[in-house]
Amino acid sequence: MTLRVSTLAGAAALVMLGLAPGAYAKDPAPVSITLAGLRTIQFLPVQYAQQQGYFKRVGLNVTILMLNSGPAVISGVVSGSAEVGYASSVPIIFARAQHQPVRIFDAMTIENSSGAVKWNWLVASKRSGIRSIKDLGGKTIAMNTTGGACELQFRDHMAAAGVPFDSVKSIVVPFPQMQAALQLGNADAACPVEPFYTSMRTSPEVQALALSSNTLAAPSQLYAEDVLFVRGDWGKAHLDALHRMNQALGVVFAKLKKDPTLYHRLLIEDYKFKEAMVNQMTINVDFANVSPTPADVEPLIKALKRNKMLTLDVKPEDVVLKVP
Repeated sequence: MTLRVSTLAGAAALVMLGLAPGAYAKDPAPVSITLAGLRTIQFLPVQYAQQQGYFKRVGLNVTILMLNSGPAVISGVVSGSAEVGYASSVPIIFARAQHQPVRIFDAMTIENSSGAVKWNWLVASKRSGIRSIKDLGGKTIAMNTTGGACELQFRDHMAAAGVPFDSVKSIVVPFPQMQAALQLGNADAACPVEPFYTSMRTSPEVQALALSSNTLAAPSQLYAEDVLFVRGDWGKAHLDALHRMNQALGVVFAKLKKDPTLYHRLLIEDYKFKEAMVNQMTINVDFANVSPTPADVEPLIKALKRNKMLTLDVKPEDVVLKVP
């Protein structure tokens, strides 16, 4: 993936310096940050940066707070329980449409609907008889929440295939329980992320077939998927701290890309995944770490409106916060 607006140039300098204390001409004033996140494999590099002291070496005392959903993370940031949050772009867009003061400052993953980098899928069980998106009509789909990225993914790919969304029955099932729903026949299709995708695909009882990947169906669109965000007022007052956070993450992402086996080890050691499963996972270490522009969220806003999920007005430039 070609990065357009990246912090990697600054990060490369810190790599050569080993992110040692004194990497800056003057040591930055320490800033304490509570970072609210979700237990996903995309968030693992942030945890690694905190555990290995990369944030501390750039003057950030980061405490990680694990929550259960994107809306919970947004609530934590808005209330001030956390200064920085991690979620997908979709709930941030909804929050901005409802005049919540949150803004994205870092896009950890950038999706390209026609590219090789994949972070999420739509799948169907073998027993369902579904072989393509066009077969979803009349079936039951499992989503981890309503009004989120999963629903957008189903709606957008179904619309592209000419399948009305109201022709399916939807149920809400957390990611870890989707495989059981497919296995028992409570759902015919689902929207897993890793490691659940691999588990479904390799399960003899499910034998999941991938129907599509990535959130949007339209080809050649770049859009921010997993993001870090802040309250706009706090972010504007701490632009330097956010810049330092981006630099530290840039070092970690570069390290993971140079040695993909490290990511495998972290999944096994930190997340307790079985090695046999990790070896079969579709693992992407092509993290973006870009300071997003309005163009990085505009395709999602258009898709939400196109699929009648978003009726309130929100401008792309109001969703992002530019960090130098």
